[in-house]
Amino acid sequence: MGGYVFIRYMKQDKNFADQLAADLQAAGVEVWGVQSIEAGQDWGKALKKAIADADVFIFVSSRYAADSKLIGEDLRLALDNNIPVIPVVLDFPGFRHMPRPLYGIDWVDFRKDREKAFRLLLERVPSTSRQTQPIVAQLAQSRGYVFISYAEEDTTFVLQLRQFLRERGYSYWDYQESNRDYHNQLFLELEDVIREAAATLSVLSPDWRASVWAPKEYMFSQQVETPVFLLQAREMEPTLLTMGVPYIDFVQDVAKGFERLEAELKRKGLL
Repeated sequence: MGGYVFIRYMKQDKNFADQLAADLQAAGVEVWGVQSIEAGQDWGKALKKAIADADVFIFVSSRYAADSKLIGEDLRLALDNNIPVIPVVLDFPGFRHMPRPLYGIDWVDFRKDREKAFRLLLERVPSTSRQTQPIVAQLAQSRGYVFISYAEEDTTFVLQLRQFLRERGYSYWDYQESNRDYHNQLFLELEDVIREAAATLSVLSPDWRASVWAPKEYMFSQQVETPVFLLQAREMEPTLLTMGVPYIDFVQDVAKGFERLEAELKRKGLL
């Protein structure tokens, strides 16, 4: 198989990115987007490998991408790997606040004439990304990812949780397998990870309660309106932080706990 085009976008721009991917695929271009991550894969690792192996990196610049540290880190990874970058502009904020590393790079304007913009984009796609026959779309393989917030002492339970997510079409992001470092302002990257997640799963236990970061991840998820599910893996003392908030009990019966989690994900429209 030849190379492929990598499309990086914010979840608010998913409709545009899906259509762009479909158009490229119809033209015989291999496409990789964030939804190409298979269920159960570590989100951060799969994303970075896909970027490093791409023929070209399409950066969807919009009002939503303007303030994202996470998408900026992915752009820098592409540039560090000498991957050609094509900026695609969706709106005026996307033009006005384009990341500084893209200054001087010819960008494609999708704000007015979409057909003309697509033709210009297609001309810049490397020939190695083209297939002899149109390929089957891959962007619907995964439902996205969930952010797992937990203490290291609850890893045994989290292993079961990952399996549950894999079987239901979700990838995951967690601090043990994903790259997480709170130094040098990289906590800002974590904020974007939570914003982009389909949901946050907070694994409650005495160690979660004592953690410096896990309660903050719970509070931030609520603040940015990422759906939060509290999963009580071990008995713990009451805390004001979650007082009055319903939780799913895995202490008494793990199987029933996962049944309820599945029901709650369906109720929230996530399954």
